[in-house]
Amino acid sequence: MDSAGNLKFLCEALSPVAGVGEELELRAGSINWRWAMRLAGHHLITPSLADAFRRRGLFDALPEDVQDYLETVRTLNRVRNRALRDELVNVAGMLNSVGIEPVALKGAIALLPDQYPQAEDRVIGDLDLLVPAESVREAQAVLGQSGYLGAPQDRMLPWEREKMHHAPPLLHPGLPVTVELHVRILHDRRDDARLRAGMAEPALLYLNGARIRVPDPATRLLHSFLHSHIQDRGNVYFSVSHRQLLEFVRLRDFAGPLDWRMLAERLRPGRRRAGATSPCICCWRSIGTDSPVLPSCPSPGAAGRYSVWPGASRLPWAGRGRSDPTT
Repeated sequence: MDSAGNLKFLCEALSPVAGVGEELELRAGSINWRWAMRLAGHHLITPSLADAFRRRGLFDALPEDVQDYLETVRTLNRVRNRALRDELVNVAGMLNSVGIEPVALKGAIALLPDQYPQAEDRVIGDLDLLVPAESVREAQAVLGQSGYLGAPQDRMLPWEREKMHHAPPLLHPGLPVTVELHVRILHDRRDDARLRAGMAEPALLYLNGARIRVPDPATRLLHSFLHSHIQDRGNVYFSVSHRQLLEFVRLRDFAGPLDWRMLAERLRPGRRRAGATSPCICCWRSIGTDSPVLPSCPSPGAAGRYSVWPGASRLPWAGRGRSDPTT
């Protein structure tokens, strides 16, 4: 099976839709597992696969070395996430000490309790925390006093640094932990203003004594779309972050019924058009597009490893969630 078929197989396995992938067991014998695991690793979805295959009753049918690999990656990722959670508590506590209650963004939210199912298997990079713009220097100072070091910014011009939506990354002196202190949720000021204008008061959570705030699910869904498709230029390269797409689907189903048309009004008109034609339409169609069918994807060429499979007519793992108004 080619790379396109391998990736489609993985996506169908991860789909929350019960009816998807009924022939997966028959197709498993034709999978090139070396390439499939390479694709899963590139898209940062490997830790989620063990439970996905178990849910479909396929895990025991996988080659033994694949089973061992999936279990090992899941275990190691969970160990790493526990270390990240401990450091998130430590960082939030230091910020609390100077009167700052950080708002967790992106992967940092998955480290908190009472999140969507399998949040503990998300691959997390940085600890992204939103702080008041007027307090960012104080926040940097208090973390610096604990040993955090500023990451080199040699390739950035001064005016570029000033336009950034987050301060230079801070590196833990002894752990593989990077903290990004955001002054805006999004890089584009207009997108950020519209997103935050409709954002509810972030919920306050207590984690081992530290105070951390979390955006409402609607804002998190919009942020996920704008970050992966607009800010990271997925619309330009016609690419999909499958980690983001999987999280989008899980968060969408976990959030319950949402007014998708009202959510769309929080986007600039051009962004709404982008959402209607993006590879994420299989999720984003709930705003008003009835069909998850996509235009055929172009041949990936040199950038193929970043693209959805060539010729695909749909992304199979988004399904119809209970928050989808067309169900």
